[in-house]
Amino acid sequence: MRFKPLDRVNGLPFALFLILCLIFSLFSLYLENQEQRRLAAKAKVVAQQVANSIEVFSADRQRALKDLMITWPENHPNPTDWFNAHAVTMQHVLPGFDDIVWADEQQLVQWNIKGADRSRLLYRPLSDLGLELGKTPVVDFVNALIRNDKGRYVAVVGRAINPYDPSYGFVAASFDLEATLAVMVGELIGSDFSLTLQDGEHRLMANGVLHQSEPIIEQQLQFAGRQWLLKLQGNRGGFEIGRIVMAIGVLMSLVISIFLRRQLRSAFKLNQSQERYKAASESSLDAILVLQAVQDAHKDIIDFELVESNQVARKIFVTDSPYLVQSTLSQQLQALGHAELLPLCIQVCLTGKAHEQYLETSSDLILAQWIKIQIVKAGNGIAVTIRDITARRLNQQALKESEEKFRRLVDGLNGHFVYSHDLAGRINYVSSSVQDILGYSPEYFKLNYRHCVKRNPGNIEQIREQLHSGQRPDPYVVEYFNKNGEIRHIEYRDSPVFDHEHKLIAIEGIGRDVTADLALQQQVYYQANHDQLTGLYNRYAFDRLLKERLALVREQKSVSTLCYIDMDQFKLVNDSCGHQAGDELLRQVANLLATSLKSADILARVGGDEFCLVYADCAVKEVLDKLGKMLNAIRGFRFVWEDKVFHIGASIGVAEITAGTISSTELIKAADHACYSAKNLGRNRYHVFDESDQQLNYQQSELEWVNEIQKALLGDRFELFYQVIEPLNQPACGRHYEILVRMLSEQGEYLNPGIFIPVAERYGLMNKLDEWVFNQTINALEQHPAHLDVLDKCAINLSGMTLGNDEFLDKIVLRLKHSSVPPEKICFEITETAAVTNLAAASRFIDVLRDLGCRFALDDFGAGMSSFTYLKNMAVDYVKIDGSFVRNMCRDRSDYATVKAIHEIATSMGKLTVAEFVSDQETRQALAGLGIGYGQGFALGKPAPLHSLLREFSALAS
Repeated sequence: MRFKPLDRVNGLPFALFLILCLIFSLFSLYLENQEQRRLAAKAKVVAQQVANSIEVFSADRQRALKDLMITWPENHPNPTDWFNAHAVTMQHVLPGFDDIVWADEQQLVQWNIKGADRSRLLYRPLSDLGLELGKTPVVDFVNALIRNDKGRYVAVVGRAINPYDPSYGFVAASFDLEATLAVMVGELIGSDFSLTLQDGEHRLMANGVLHQSEPIIEQQLQFAGRQWLLKLQGNRGGFEIGRIVMAIGVLMSLVISIFLRRQLRSAFKLNQSQERYKAASESSLDAILVLQAVQDAHKDIIDFELVESNQVARKIFVTDSPYLVQSTLSQQLQALGHAELLPLCIQVCLTGKAHEQYLETSSDLILAQWIKIQIVKAGNGIAVTIRDITARRLNQQALKESEEKFRRLVDGLNGHFVYSHDLAGRINYVSSSVQDILGYSPEYFKLNYRHCVKRNPGNIEQIREQLHSGQRPDPYVVEYFNKNGEIRHIEYRDSPVFDHEHKLIAIEGIGRDVTADLALQQQVYYQANHDQLTGLYNRYAFDRLLKERLALVREQKSVSTLCYIDMDQFKLVNDSCGHQAGDELLRQVANLLATSLKSADILARVGGDEFCLVYADCAVKEVLDKLGKMLNAIRGFRFVWEDKVFHIGASIGVAEITAGTISSTELIKAADHACYSAKNLGRNRYHVFDESDQQLNYQQSELEWVNEIQKALLGDRFELFYQVIEPLNQPACGRHYEILVRMLSEQGEYLNPGIFIPVAERYGLMNKLDEWVFNQTINALEQHPAHLDVLDKCAINLSGMTLGNDEFLDKIVLRLKHSSVPPEKICFEITETAAVTNLAAASRFIDVLRDLGCRFALDDFGAGMSSFTYLKNMAVDYVKIDGSFVRNMCRDRSDYATVKAIHEIATSMGKLTVAEFVSDQETRQALAGLGIGYGQGFALGKPAPLHSLLREFSALAS
């Protein structure tokens, strides 16, 4: 890793500073250690002296008390006087006694020598002094430590005068420890030491503060039979040699490091300055030559010698010839053909006045054709800078040629012309290309341009003011009549022209024919806001217009209505006939929707098969009749493409626009949700947005439904239902019904299949549901053979997703081959839309299972595509006519005709027909009259749990 010079300038002094600080730290630690040893030794000696002094003091006083007791008279007429005289004498001879007390054999004080306390002590027991002497003879003194009334510690000792004859009484003495110790210890330690003297937990004396960082000497001693602990620590005084040495060392280290840094910095700066100068010289665009003066014997300058040159100089001059490199300046100039420069160089060196000159060179020794030379004085010589200006000279020449070429180009501009006019607006110059644009010659246009103008821009006065103030206006467009009377739009870009005194003298600019551009802009604007296929507004324009309508509703406090229209069965047309058919269907639907609209209404295509319609100034209740007519028109519309006929429908979500509407985004979202609700409720209808709508709540929580379906599959919360398919014109050969599925909530309630089935289809769960229905149906039939004997056909629905699943097909084949249920009793129902959309997969699916004996029914036929070509080529056994035609066939002649046509064509192809949604007996009779084979609907039998039917047969069989 390479360090920068600045890193070394700071790094080396910093490292030296750390090393010196470390050395002084070690030295200060050594001195500190020596100082602590000295203090510890001194404290140890003083502690021993203090202990000896205190112990000697205690021993002398106890010995005196013993002598007093030994000399006690056996028979004295007044023992009190004798005791007082001897005790007072002993106190004077041996100072330190606070008081001496005599008590009788009941240990009651009879006398004391301290008159101030006598009245307080007389006839009180010795136990009040803390002495517990008891009645057992004790040879040694008994001691106690108490606090007097002043809060000072007092040591008390006492003993029987004759341990073997308590009739003589007892003697006790007390010592004021604070006064005694202050005299004894203070004389020995002074202010040089700190100490604490403790009797157990009691601190008897303290001097100064003991520091844990300093050595502490502990000394055990005895006083009047009590064990004391002395802690002594020597004081350093006012100076700490270790810290002083450390501070001086750090200061010295800092001074040395700063001095070294300054020296290094100066050295590096000098080195960097030289490197910068060299780098600047080497990176210069000019050749630099430094020459030293050559003097004769009279100190006159006669020539120059080359001292130093940069890289550019070595490139611009041919240096292969050693003669040129080693020659003097006069010889070099002679070789270059410019010997006249030598006197100029000498003059510059003598006077210090710089010289500058442009030269043309033709020598082979220099690569430049044109050079600019500058000569300046440099010390006792000169510095010569040489710049290659060949390119500039050539550029100047090229520029001159370019100007001529530009003038020719200006006159030949296509679609543009150059002009210049004075401050009064009179045109001074206009290029000849104006004739190509407007048809007028330049001379005619200069004189009559005002007569050619049709319309000036509205801010023409502002533009003129800007030009007169020296400002450059924005481009503006002027409309002209050309020579043929046609309108042309010319865009002007004016630029003020100033003289050398910055005075406005003229206006120049370029005029451009933008007639075609404006037309293109209008076309682009239309395309940007309109759908190219239908000519309606597109999503971008609709969002803008809806926001404007919402703002207008808020301003006027009015109402409008938004309709979100989603076409049903559009994907079927696209998938079966291609996008060309889908585009044509959208164009026809757009024309259908645009019928009877007012000028303020907005109709837009916002998606593939989605439209948005705004009824301006109309509340929801006012548009419902219009929507009903629109749905009838769509329902009656038939889209014909080649040999196919399609029935379409529309689901419409309706949301009212009021002043309280939050935003256009929320409005579209509400209408979209209402549209989904319309689809969930059966399609080909409208639904008005209602926040409390249960269907809307389901749509808003589709992900919760997905989770619920998955949990129901895992928890086996689905149940099989059946609905009877009754023969109308066919012999009754046994039971015939369709299997339906119901989902149970966690509370055991049935959930609407019209909600969870579409969710399962949208989120790819139908194949799992189909598999569950198939397996459960086979299991149920296998477990009830009695019912299986009377079963004719059991119809099982398959979704479009399942038709393309080869893995599921293999599972069905395997299960049927190993099942007791005959394949002939199973009929699979597939919808017309699923079959047509997945025609190849559906054909293979049907062929494989028909080979096993299964039957197939084409469900919901006629709902999406009425192309009998597919029916002819599809191997199905039953055609189930969509219930939307059957429901109203007795009241709608068109639906009646449709049912009849489907039956007749299906019959001609050898297929049986089943009519769905048979809701009353009138419809049943009409179907029977047409010859329909089977019927299914509430009038013939409502859906019921399959297990109830199976239990019924099990009961009959038993």
